[in-house]
Amino acid sequence: MRKEVFMIPVLFALALALCSCIQPSPPKVDYLNYEIYRVTAQGIEINFFFDVKNPNSLPIDVYKYSYKVFINNQELLSENRSGFNLPANEKQKITIPVQIRFDRLFGTALSIVERLAKRKDYVDFRIEGNLDAGTMGLNVQTPLNASGTIPLPKDIKL
Repeated sequence: MRKEVFMIPVLFALALALCSCIQPSPPKVDYLNYEIYRVTAQGIEINFFFDVKNPNSLPIDVYKYSYKVFINNQELLSENRSGFNLPANEKQKITIPVQIRFDRLFGTALSIVERLAKRKDYVDFRIEGNLDAGTMGLNVQTPLNASGTIPLPKDIKL
């Protein structure tokens, strides 16, 4: 009986050690770049690109990713996107499409002209979010972040 009582804590410690070995590492998210997709009289459509890499030897499921996009420190949009499966030691590119409406960003056409006249021919952007992933019931969360500037197109037709 004494030997069995001693084995219970040993087995429990062994089980904990094994569980800690299979804790998945969070995916690695890297901002790549952006592309101005289209310029219209109403605004600019931009795609932001990120690489999501699975550093684990097991596939993981990205359950969802959520983000907020800020232009000139104004929150432009907030979205949740459904996830995807990420094979072991692989990466996948994700795209965050954003439409920046000039009227929402600058207010009036005159504001755009004034901004360009002052040689402020760019806007600041910031993306903040999270990517929720996991495998075998173990969950991890990874930040999704990017920031920089976007030049205003010279051929804005007002």
